[in-house]
Amino acid sequence: KHASQRLGLTRRALMTLFALSLGVTVWSPAPAVHSEGQTRLVLAFYYAWYSPDSFGAGNTPFQPVTSYFSSDAGTIGRHVGEARAAGIDGFVQSWYGPTTENNQTETNFRTLLDVAAANGFAAAVDFETGSPFYASNDDRIASLGALMATHVNHPAYLRVDGKPVIFFWANWLLSPGEWQAIREAVDPGRSTIWIAEGGNTAYLDAFDGLHLYNTAWSASPGQTASSWASNTRAAAATYGGYKYWVATAMPGFDDRLLGRGENSIVRDRAEGSYYQASFAGAAASSPDMLIITSFNEWAEGSQIEPAHEYGNLYLDLTAQLSAGYKAGSLPVAVVQPPIAPATTAAAEPGAPQATSESANEEAGPQASVSDSNVPKPAERGLAQSDGSITYTVVSGDTLLTIANRFDLRLQDLLAYNQLAVDSLLSIGQTLIVGYSVYPDGSVPLEGFAQARVIADGTIFHRVVQGDTPGGISLLYDLSLEELYELNGIGQGTLLQIGQDLIIGYRQQPGATPSPSPEPALRSGNLTEEKPPASATPVESPTARPATAPAPTEAAIGEVQPELPGRITADRIEATAEAQVNAEPGLWTWVLAGAGLGLVAAAMLLAVLRRR
Repeated sequence: KHASQRLGLTRRALMTLFALSLGVTVWSPAPAVHSEGQTRLVLAFYYAWYSPDSFGAGNTPFQPVTSYFSSDAGTIGRHVGEARAAGIDGFVQSWYGPTTENNQTETNFRTLLDVAAANGFAAAVDFETGSPFYASNDDRIASLGALMATHVNHPAYLRVDGKPVIFFWANWLLSPGEWQAIREAVDPGRSTIWIAEGGNTAYLDAFDGLHLYNTAWSASPGQTASSWASNTRAAAATYGGYKYWVATAMPGFDDRLLGRGENSIVRDRAEGSYYQASFAGAAASSPDMLIITSFNEWAEGSQIEPAHEYGNLYLDLTAQLSAGYKAGSLPVAVVQPPIAPATTAAAEPGAPQATSESANEEAGPQASVSDSNVPKPAERGLAQSDGSITYTVVSGDTLLTIANRFDLRLQDLLAYNQLAVDSLLSIGQTLIVGYSVYPDGSVPLEGFAQARVIADGTIFHRVVQGDTPGGISLLYDLSLEELYELNGIGQGTLLQIGQDLIIGYRQQPGATPSPSPEPALRSGNLTEEKPPASATPVESPTARPATAPAPTEAAIGEVQPELPGRITADRIEATAEAQVNAEPGLWTWVLAGAGLGLVAAAMLLAVLRRR
């Protein structure tokens, strides 16, 4: 595991203002789990020792989109937000002990706890047994005692079955007997849950469970998870009590830049395939918790945080995989063919070694699929007679990779096929990935999967789950007032899935200028909408035009003189490229939250002045 120290202090006041700017309560409690084991929690290892000079060629195999200081409260807040959106419930941060001088793992963990509490997130310590601040076991006992007296009582500290959870790294630096003495000195009543690292079940006399930090050495991550789950469960008969199994998912690994020589491990990511197999295998081992190695350990190349090299791919995959795991199933298409061995065999202390025997054991949830009976991915979808464009699922596909292949938002792919984010896929399944002409005769608006143009030139947006008036107006470069007036609705109107909202107009070839249809809330069935009697009927095209001619502002003004804003197709289409990677609803709420935070701060100042 990478271990570097960076100087840095955080200001609790800065964290508090950050939390207020999000419009949330600072001390809202983290999620708690009360049933023994089988929590469905998804966690991720988190590292708080980075600064801008940590990154770059020769330092890290991948590069973050933006370099950062781990001590920055805004960065911690961004990381928490990204993790929550991806279905992660909490971070497990490496911790060198309570010393604050030259130890930002302590000061940054304080900030992480406060930010986590403000966002319904959780945080726990990964106790670094080999911390440079420990000269003896007495130091470790003092450090754990301080942890028990402070951080574990924080509202955001991770609890399972009503107890705080403490992970341990490099516990194998001490003998099982030494740990028994430490546990007796620090927590004789077992009021916390201690999770050791590695595969040596002898430590389960002093500890309450096991996890494997690194499984990248395994070509069969599912089988590895299954084997160690069985070992951990069986140890309960020897040592008594419930023994927790924490399964590990990894996107890949590359620690060659850390000077580990022959002990380095290189696990190619295979464009997400290894992560899918690893996550599915971890989930299939029926863990009490599932943990990802890692959210941001850049020096070892195991991070899922966005990078220049792969964008948001691994956060998006995490969102899909976490949703399937929590629902009790994962898409069939995450099952992978056999994976090639890592470039170098693992040699980390305490980690089981890959052997020829283990490689030949049953592959658990993985399955080999013969190339002879698996269709190859299509370069493009197939146009059907009903106007739909379809794609056939092949081995290795997920909803996310299919959406990316056809330049779709995931929610649009789900809407086209009436699927949920955790829906199962099967090889040979046919999915709709677009339309040249919709079943009602309308045609798509270039660049907007939820927008369509009907025969009289009216452009509609069809509402899907998660849509808001603010998000829709931002997507099409409208003001809220324009959206409301176009549809004859007012502020506070609730949107319904499948509802069609007018968002603009397009001059149709051959159409006679005439007044628009009466603005009204749409039912969701475009076939019920009739063009004005004075309009000349226009035959719907049978194929999607390569580029639709955009009308001028003057032409639109003549057709729709009574509507404000004169929303045009060219104005809408001008925003398409800028919206490709944007999530407008998120920024709308962030800005609103910032406004609420400023109001709250002003009210607080006013109260203090009165005093």
